[in-house]
Amino acid sequence: MRIEGDYKKNGFATLRGLVPPEVADLLFRQIGIDLEAAGKSFATFAKEHPLCRQPTIDISGHFYRPLTTFLWGLTPIVSELTGADLLPSYDYFRIYHEGDICRVHSDRPSCEHSVSLTLAYSDQKAWPLEVGSVPVEGEDPCVDDFGAEPYTSVAMQPGDAVLYRGIDLRHGRTQPNPNRWSAHLFLFWVERGGPFSQHAFDEDRLRAELARVGPVPG
Repeated sequence: MRIEGDYKKNGFATLRGLVPPEVADLLFRQIGIDLEAAGKSFATFAKEHPLCRQPTIDISGHFYRPLTTFLWGLTPIVSELTGADLLPSYDYFRIYHEGDICRVHSDRPSCEHSVSLTLAYSDQKAWPLEVGSVPVEGEDPCVDDFGAEPYTSVAMQPGDAVLYRGIDLRHGRTQPNPNRWSAHLFLFWVERGGPFSQHAFDEDRLRAELARVGPVPG
């Protein structure tokens, strides 16, 4: 893994090769295999999202336990990278489609330390994540661009990730997705004993989501 940037100083850093690209690709394909075995497809999990222009395919680690295992497994290395004693909150898998964007926003408290990991592109065209430079307080409303705020654009290949303080810095993808689809994994942590430690393991959201849909086999 190669680290680009100073996380403690700037609130974000690029992690080149956080996981091998072969692992990223296999995780993506395994999700599809497990869905097919359960009589489902990616389209089963398509839904409207305020961050996006069109429906995205979202699968929470609460319902597909291999994602949760992935989150837990990365906790020691992300703790080391942030210099904080972390507990996992939640993660989710998402597929964006061609021409889509991710509107600029900041995150809820359970996203104190965040990782955006690229798994696969249909057409091998990097789709950058953009991270703002001005700290915010609380969740900002979703907007289409950064306005006058300077931001950094980070292009990632499969296996690359951006580590960022999701609650402090606005972020998004304002350039339309150049691929037919792209697959990503988003992972979140909070600091043990910190101001958001009550969000560890995201238990309140888990109960709400389990009441809404059933688990994904796997």
